[in-house]
Formats: sequence, C-alpha cells, structure tokens
Amino acid sequence: MELSIAKEKYKYSNQVKERVSYERWVQYIDANQSYYSWLEETEVGKERVSNIDKIPLAFREGILLQLNKSQALAEFNLKKGYHEIVVDYHGDTGVISITIMKKVIKEHLKEFLNMAQSLDAYLLNHGDEVIDDV
Repeated sequence: MELSIAKEKYKYSNQVKERVSYERWVQYIDANQSYYSWLEETEVGKERVSNIDKIPLAFREGILLQLNKSQALAEFNLKKGYHEIVVDYHGDTGVISITIMKKVIKEHLKEFLNMAQSLDAYLLNHGDEVIDDV
C-alpha cells in the first residue's frame, strides 16, 4: 500500500489543485497527541535542532521543514528504536503522505480514514484509489 491523504485523486501529487489545510492538519495532530508526536518533540528532532548548524546548507532547509510541524510520528518500537509510522504534510502540494514500516492492519486504516474525514479529504492508495470503508 502507498497511502496518502488529499483533497482529490491524483496521478502525480504536484498536479493536485486543492490543498489539504495545513492549519487543520496541525489541529488534528495536536488533538491526537496520545497517538502522534511531532518530530521536533522527539529525541531525534531535538538532536537535529541542537545540531542544525552542523548540517550542510544543501540539506538544512529540508530538515527545518520537517521540524515545523510537518512530520508526525506514531507507534514507537522500543526494540528497533524508531517510530514505525511517519506522516508527512507536504507544504508544496498540500498532500499528506503516510509511511508504515510494518504490516498495515485495519486499525491503521481506520485511524487514517478518520484523519482524512476530519480534514475533508480522501484516504488514497497510490493516489487514485479511494479508501472509504474499513
């Protein structure tokens, strides 16, 4: 599965005309802090902030974008030492991409369908398949 949340189906995300609201995205994640964490609030995020001057200029802008409530994380795996779900808001397209680094289960789809509905958008697989029932 290649999950995303967008206001419309798409073949290429850079062709999306109507954007998911960044403000509503932030509100949704803030309201669901029992499940999500902002990257900048994690140990990795705090380390990146403290070492931002050591990051080459070519990569610094991308790192700073991630640290501006653009990336939410969920389901930290203690054994592996990382979050297994990464949800990115792409400011250039207004599309939210979802990366799940484990088997996708029904509960994941329910959560992301709820997020999409809260944002008046679609939960999509591969950009063009609407997931509207789990």
